[in-house]
Amino acid sequence: MRFINIGAFLLAMSFFTACSRSGERENSEGGQQKLVGSKVSSQFGGCDTVNSKGISIKLKLWEPSDSSEAAKAIRTTLTQKSLQRINSYGDSASIAANPEAGKSIKSAFEVFEKNYNDFKKDFPDAPGCWEVELKGDTVFSTSKILFYQLDHYAFTGGAHPNTFRSYHAFNTKTGAEIEMKDFIADSTKLLSLVDKAFRKTEKLSADTDLEEAGYFLLNHKFVLPVAYVFTPDGILFFYNPYEIAAYARGAIHFTIPYAELNGVIDRDKVF
Repeated sequence: MRFINIGAFLLAMSFFTACSRSGERENSEGGQQKLVGSKVSSQFGGCDTVNSKGISIKLKLWEPSDSSEAAKAIRTTLTQKSLQRINSYGDSASIAANPEAGKSIKSAFEVFEKNYNDFKKDFPDAPGCWEVELKGDTVFSTSKILFYQLDHYAFTGGAHPNTFRSYHAFNTKTGAEIEMKDFIADSTKLLSLVDKAFRKTEKLSADTDLEEAGYFLLNHKFVLPVAYVFTPDGILFFYNPYEIAAYARGAIHFTIPYAELNGVIDRDKVF
């Protein structure tokens, strides 16, 4: 049965208040109006839960609703990310034969549907509905940056569904996406703080060998999660399932407050 390679996906991804009273003042007095928007839902196909078959794609994404260039740019980026997620389940030959799959959700669904039907021809008794669900919403915004969360659920056969969360940052003036690492001033110190917070969350001592304890490291080294984001309280670090621990462990997440991040983040770029 087909299922997504989460490890490869994580490597490929590489992934409305201020944080304090001073941040709130910056938010309200920064001179730039916050982006406004609403959640937009769409659905293609459906699952037959009685007979355990079918295909379904659901999207529910917050999108900026005005006609500014920034809003247009963010909407375009969110569409591209949605297409990337959906097409990650299509075979390359089908996508190459249907270039519109890289441009519209409907066309991407049609490729997804074809792959499902081809699979059922080969394995007619295989149970389960193939489904992809994407949910997106804002996490935190300042007068300069909009921080966004995209949750991804999928089942295309296999022992269990897969989930993945990513965070994104957008310039509120231009709509351009900014890498989260661009807000970090001292990555070495940050890694040390995250290592300490991770061990505290997992109730591990400072000298515990993480690999011997069953955790996954990159080339035997502890690394930051793909997903981390600025929140009202600090930076939230989110290790997706399979990223640093087995699927059964689930996601591992924790927040390091801003008070501990002095000199580590470039506040002027965020607030």
